[in-house]
Amino acid sequence: MDFLKRENWWLVLFLNIITCGLFYIVLAKFMNLYDDDAWYMNKWYWIFGTLCLVIPVFIMLTVFGIQMNAKVANELDVSGSNIYNIPYTWILLFIIPVIGWILFIIMYLYIFIMPVIKLKRRT
Repeated sequence: MDFLKRENWWLVLFLNIITCGLFYIVLAKFMNLYDDDAWYMNKWYWIFGTLCLVIPVFIMLTVFGIQMNAKVANELDVSGSNIYNIPYTWILLFIIPVIGWILFIIMYLYIFIMPVIKLKRRT
């Protein structure tokens, strides 16, 4: 099934809501956005994270989800890619208390919702 068709925008939105945004990982796989040399393709990182208890795996999965979400948004030409494709922006917003966290949530919601809107407006 081709998820990137205009008439499937509601399905992408529904699957994103159910999976809390992790559907972008699957969508990135369909769009062939995985990099073979990236950190997430190395199984030893995932094994080490699992051996260090479960919390590092959740952190790695969150970072992986945000990274794939940003790649999908960039591939669908969502505006603002010069901001959300820089990892230092995400790190800086996560480190700064209160205001940074609020902006982090707003930026995450932006790249969560805007690709679906781009799919809906696609011709």
